[in-house]
Amino acid sequence: MREEIIMPRVSDYNIYLPLKKSSDYLLIQGAKGSFDIVEPRIVDTLKNFENKSELRNQIPQEDLDVLLRRGYITELTEEDEFEFIRKLSEAINSRGRKMINVTIIPTYNCNFRCEYCFERNLQKNAFEWLNEKISNEIVDAIFTQLVKYRESGLVVDGIYLFGGEPLLKANMEIVEYICKKAREMEVPIACISNGYDLDQYIDLIKKYNFKYVQITIDGIGEEHDKRRYLVGGQGTYNRIVSNISKALEQGVNIVLRSNINKKNTVEILRLMDFYRESGWLEKDNFSYYFKSTLKCYDEIGDAYSDVELMKELTKVYEDNIEKFRFNSIYNGLSDKLSNMLKNNTFAPMRSGYCGANMGMYTVDPFGDIYPCWDVLNDKDEVIGSVDISKGEFVFNESHDRWKERTVDKIDDCKKCKYMLFCGGGCSAQAKVMNNDINRAFCDDFQFIFNEVAVDVCEEFLSQII
Repeated sequence: MREEIIMPRVSDYNIYLPLKKSSDYLLIQGAKGSFDIVEPRIVDTLKNFENKSELRNQIPQEDLDVLLRRGYITELTEEDEFEFIRKLSEAINSRGRKMINVTIIPTYNCNFRCEYCFERNLQKNAFEWLNEKISNEIVDAIFTQLVKYRESGLVVDGIYLFGGEPLLKANMEIVEYICKKAREMEVPIACISNGYDLDQYIDLIKKYNFKYVQITIDGIGEEHDKRRYLVGGQGTYNRIVSNISKALEQGVNIVLRSNINKKNTVEILRLMDFYRESGWLEKDNFSYYFKSTLKCYDEIGDAYSDVELMKELTKVYEDNIEKFRFNSIYNGLSDKLSNMLKNNTFAPMRSGYCGANMGMYTVDPFGDIYPCWDVLNDKDEVIGSVDISKGEFVFNESHDRWKERTVDKIDDCKKCKYMLFCGGGCSAQAKVMNNDINRAFCDDFQFIFNEVAVDVCEEFLSQII
C-alpha cells in the first residue's frame, strides 16, 4: 500500500514584519513562537507558496528544513495546526493557574472621587456598605486557603491591597493584621493607593517590607486636582507629593502611575521634568509610567489610546526603545521580548490576557470573590465566596467561565495570527464593550505588538553585531 504524500503548506499563523533599518523581515510564527530575521525572498516565497507551486523548487533544502522546523511551513492540516494551538493554550492555562495571587479589599470606601474612576458604580451604595471593613475572620480564612494551596503544590505568589482606598487612616488595624498574616506565610505584599494618607503608613510599610506602593499623579498642581480630588472637592496634589517625598526618603519603593486622556496630554512632559527636578529619578526606589484611560470607562471624546500615548512618548525618546518603558502596555511586551532574546528562552505566549483567567483572586470586605478588580460589585461576576468555618474558597459556576476563558475558545480569535501573544484581550473590558467576556477585546494589540517586536529585535541585533 502506497503511503500518502503529505504536501507542506504555509502556516496560517505567520506574521511578516518589515524591519526599519534593513530590507530584511522579522518573521514570527504565532503557533510555535519562532522569531527569525529573513531575507525578502523568503517572505515572498512564503506569501506565494500556495498559489505558485513552482516556487517550492526555489527554496533550497536547507532553508526548507529550517522553515519546517520553525513552523512557518507545516505538514499539519489546518485542523491539526489549530489542535496544536488548543493543546498549547490549555497547557499554558494549566501552568498559570498554579501561580496564586490574592488581592484583598480592606474596604470599598474611598476619600477620593476621581472623574474617570471605574469603580464609580460602588459609590452609589449606602454609606454603611461603603464603610464596611473586611473582618479578621475573613482574612484568617483567606490565609488558611492559601496554606492549603501551598501544601497542594501551588505557588502563592503575592498579596495585593486594593480598594476603595486601602490606606485610609481608619484601615490601619486591619491592614496591619493582613500584613502579619502575609509575613507568617512569607508571602510578598504590595499596595495600590491614592497616597493621601501614605505618611500614616510609612512605618508599617517599612516594617512589613512592601514590594512597592503604587500611587497616581495625573499632572502638576491644579491639573492633577481637576481629576483626582477629595469627596468634598478639595485638591490632593500637594499632600500626595509631600507624602511621596517622605516615603522615598524612608526607602519605600514607589511606583508612580499617570492616567492620560485628551484632557491632560500636555502633563506628560511636565511630569517628566518634575520627576527629574525633584530628584526622584536619582533614587533607586522610584519608578514611573503612563497609562491611557480606558475608552470603556472614560467619557466619549476624552479617552486616549495607548498608541496615541506612545506617539507622545516617541517625541521625547524618538527611536530609542527606552520609550516603551513609560507606557505600561508597551513596557510589559517589550520586557518579555527582550528577555526572550537575551536569555534565548521561549516566546511570551499566553492563553489568557491576565491572571483573571488564571490564578488571580480578589476578595472584597464581604467575603465575595471576584476574578479581577475591574468587575468589583458586579454580582453577575462573583465567582465564589470565602467560607469562614472551613477556611477555604467555595467557587460557583462562574469560576470556570473566567478561569477557563482561553483564547482558543474565543470565536473572534481562532483565525488570528496573534492569538497566543494577545490572549484574547481583557475579559472585563470585553464585557463592558460587548456584554460578553467570551468576546475578543483587541484594542490595537496587533499594531502595538508589531511596533514593539520590530524595535526590540532591531535593538538586540545592534548590540550583538
